[in-house]
Amino acid sequence: SKKMKIIWHGHSCFEITGKDGTIIFDPYQANSVPGLNPLKLKANLVLCSHEHEDHNARNCVETTAKDFKVTCIETYHDHHQGSRRGKNTIHIVEFEDMKIVHMGDIGCMMDDVSKLKNCDVLMIPIGGYYTIDTKEALKYIERIQPRIVIPMHYRSHEFGYDVLSTNEEFIQKSSNIVYVDDYLEVHKETKGQTIVFKKPRN
Repeated sequence: SKKMKIIWHGHSCFEITGKDGTIIFDPYQANSVPGLNPLKLKANLVLCSHEHEDHNARNCVETTAKDFKVTCIETYHDHHQGSRRGKNTIHIVEFEDMKIVHMGDIGCMMDDVSKLKNCDVLMIPIGGYYTIDTKEALKYIERIQPRIVIPMHYRSHEFGYDVLSTNEEFIQKSSNIVYVDDYLEVHKETKGQTIVFKKPRN
């Protein structure tokens, strides 16, 4: 059956790879995220949720273009209709017969999540301050009902912005936690779980 490999490079940067090709989400510029090394990646497509330096490093990815089915939903980077941090784009990608949702730096609660519902993989920020926090992320997860949840945009003892929360509260309040190193393989039969990466591939 079709499968994909999900690699976490730290912060909100993920690489998904399969027979369809490779997509990079939200690569960060060198020195933009404390504790993370510069990126040097290859892909067929780069998707950036917005133009802040910790999410828009297209220049760090060597691309060989290929077509994918991508749906974009425009949202806000804050609770004030974008007046503080601007807009944010959610990307929905059809990949290896699965539906992948990367929420970017969403900072508000959306009324309509119908396009996101029952996705196979949901990558969602939990760190608060710049984005939604754990409490809001858990509300989204309840409404979206994804099969696999991957939290992002938080800090650890090794990396991340001081103002962000760690993933500890999220882990305490989530079920079916599975710890993986820096990558994960997913196929249609992969059971529902919440993934916590032990470290970024960095």
